[in-house]
Amino acid sequence: EENRYSNENGTDRLQCYSDKTYQEGQLAFIEDSMGYHKVGNPSDTVPAVTMHLYSPPFQACKIWLDPEHASRPSRSCVCYYSEYGKKH
Repeated sequence: EENRYSNENGTDRLQCYSDKTYQEGQLAFIEDSMGYHKVGNPSDTVPAVTMHLYSPPFQACKIWLDPEHASRPSRSCVCYYSEYGKKH
């Protein structure tokens, strides 16, 4: 499942503008100008796997734990299994 967000005009809130559930083999894409997103598994019983590709790789990103306060993100460090084709 992927939820996409944008800043709500004139407020400090992130507003969900898209909520999609993907099936096996489907692809999704997002880049910075499209807003923010959250990816998760909507099932409590069926496992899910996601693969994220970042080009170029980055070391940290902003995360929002509270969509009511978009101006107060936390910083998260990224851990890569591989980078430039080489395993870590």
